Amino acid sequence: MTALFATRNRAAAELARTLGRLAATDLPLLLEGETGTGKSFVAARLHRRGRATRPLVVLDCGALPGGLLPSELFGHRAGAFTDATRSRVGFLERAGAGTLVLDRVESLAPEAQVALLRVLEERRFTPVGGAAARPFRARVIALAGTGVAAQLESGALRRDLYHRLAGLHVELPPLRRRPEDVVPFARAAVRRLARRLGGRLALDGEAEALLEVQPWPGNFRELAAVVERACLLATAATIGVDALGLDAANWPAVAALAAERTLPLERVTRLYALAVLAGERGNVSRAARLLGVSRRTLIRWRQES
Repeated sequence: MTALFATRNRAAAELARTLGRLAATDLPLLLEGETGTGKSFVAARLHRRGRATRPLVVLDCGALPGGLLPSELFGHRAGAFTDATRSRVGFLERAGAGTLVLDRVESLAPEAQVALLRVLEERRFTPVGGAAARPFRARVIALAGTGVAAQLESGALRRDLYHRLAGLHVELPPLRRRPEDVVPFARAAVRRLARRLGGRLALDGEAEALLEVQPWPGNFRELAAVVERACLLATAATIGVDALGLDAANWPAVAALAAERTLPLERVTRLYALAVLAGERGNVSRAARLLGVSRRTLIRWRQES
């Protein structure tokens, strides 16, 4: 079975292979990760590989109104309560034998967690006002932000529900721990946008080097937004550092990021020099003066990075 998604990072590649093997199974999954790490993307890929002809239903647990929980989750029959003038199909029924994605599952209110746990244990549910129980046949993929362990410890997330959801619990690594994937992702995004815009676009070497060392707190989502903005505002076929519009104030994070990746000190020095150069809008003389090096040295570092 092929990997679920492409990556050049060794840890992420192993995760992709593991998830690929589980795509066609019924095993419930809990995908944890920072915003923008691709949790929804991975859930959709799992669905397409295992249940592509069946429904994919996404429930944003953080937006689920407490008072309307039973109706939203289970559906209701006409006349079940005031204003129920017609029957409504709930999320559980809409999922059928497909995939139910529970986004921001950690946001579920306590009463919602109890109701969901019962469904997962009994594999059936009854619409509000209905007389007969219906089978629940969908595969469940839960998505959560970071801190699931802390939420379990505090009781905000029920342990019994967690064990029902986490047939396998995996954490998607943030982009700062997958530096090998930054440039390939950015290049692919540029190619897609260039086709859409009907022209030719490409990142130059300096732009790619600077993208690679950004901390990217918003992960792939933030990177995609930066690349799209640069493509839409590009005035030439080659996109340079200035077109990226990156905030020079972010560059002190380069040192911390390099330490997390354990980069050689010489590489860190060159990356920091590029950061200063970007902050000076490509002015080599001014950047070299701030760094205390010669223009020739800075130009050589730029060419070698």
